[in-house]
Amino acid sequence: MSRKAAMVIAALATLLYIYHLLLYPTNPVSDLHQSSTSNLTSPFQNSTRIEGVPSIKLSTSGSAASHCLPLPQYQPLPPDNLHNCSLPYVSMNNGGRLGNKICQYMSLALLRSVFGIRVGILKNMNNYLRKIFPKLSLPVEDPKCFHGTPSRDNFSALYRNLSVRNSASGRNLVDSKLHPYLLSESVYIYNYPCPWNLLLPLRDQLRQELVFHDAILNKAKMHLNHAVKSLLNNATKNITIITVHVRRTDYLNYIKVNYKLKPLKKTYFQRAFKFFRNRVASPVFAVSSDDPEWCKNNIMDKDVVFVGTKDPVLDMALLSLGDHHVITYGTYGFVSAFLGAGIIVYPDNKDRPVFPCLNSTILQSISRN
Repeated sequence: MSRKAAMVIAALATLLYIYHLLLYPTNPVSDLHQSSTSNLTSPFQNSTRIEGVPSIKLSTSGSAASHCLPLPQYQPLPPDNLHNCSLPYVSMNNGGRLGNKICQYMSLALLRSVFGIRVGILKNMNNYLRKIFPKLSLPVEDPKCFHGTPSRDNFSALYRNLSVRNSASGRNLVDSKLHPYLLSESVYIYNYPCPWNLLLPLRDQLRQELVFHDAILNKAKMHLNHAVKSLLNNATKNITIITVHVRRTDYLNYIKVNYKLKPLKKTYFQRAFKFFRNRVASPVFAVSSDDPEWCKNNIMDKDVVFVGTKDPVLDMALLSLGDHHVITYGTYGFVSAFLGAGIIVYPDNKDRPVFPCLNSTILQSISRN
């Protein structure tokens, strides 16, 4: 065989491997049966909690598809190259509202943790998020250490590229340092990533970093405690808090235009509430929404209380306090539940699944129709 023919065959083999990797991503090392599902937290001392995910017989949701990002094949790396000014780096768009910004921060932390590359958050993002989360670890993109003008890319393309380069580098579980050529140039991510399937295996890790400021968290606990005690006439012993986020107003038109979806009806919430009523002791559903009137007219019950305020940061902290969560659509609801503990119930769309790339017992789908 000629040298030229051998090179062609080798190139074709490499392309076939990359194609296989993108179509059939492997399972993550990190187990999705996390400790956060068995050590649930609540603002109430005597809260009754589910002892573990398998015991409540949850179904798995989602399946790997060709458009899904490949899951990590190795353990996350320790942060050892954050301040090496000679290395290229990744920075992130700072647009959107609270849910977007947190997702964007988590996506950068994900790249850092999984691939060991250097990342930096924009000064505006740091100023905004640090008022809410004082324990942020990612460095600010200081021009003294973050040199040059980065190229532009979207998160999915960059992640796939890094996955392929990492596989080609031969790095394995034993390695503890970054492959020197994994990131060949600095990159600015211009879109709004929130890769649920990649973030959930790191839920416990990110919850340790995205801890609300004490003043915010204490206010949220007091507000939730007061609302639930008012509902139950101070009888808060052995209850299970289920926080519920109902996204409506601007999102109704958004999901209609982009996903051809109609607004969620009260049937979805009734089924979600029944799911927990059949599985936990004394559930109390704490509802927050941008449309309180709709909630009060459609989903209120003897074990349901509206706890929302007009402060999105306070509401997110409040929603994160639940033992478990019910969400609708959007990054805000997902992040609120992600920063909490326990199970996340979400609306199932058979033709357009919300979490198409996951097979996790942390997530539980409920039919929206």
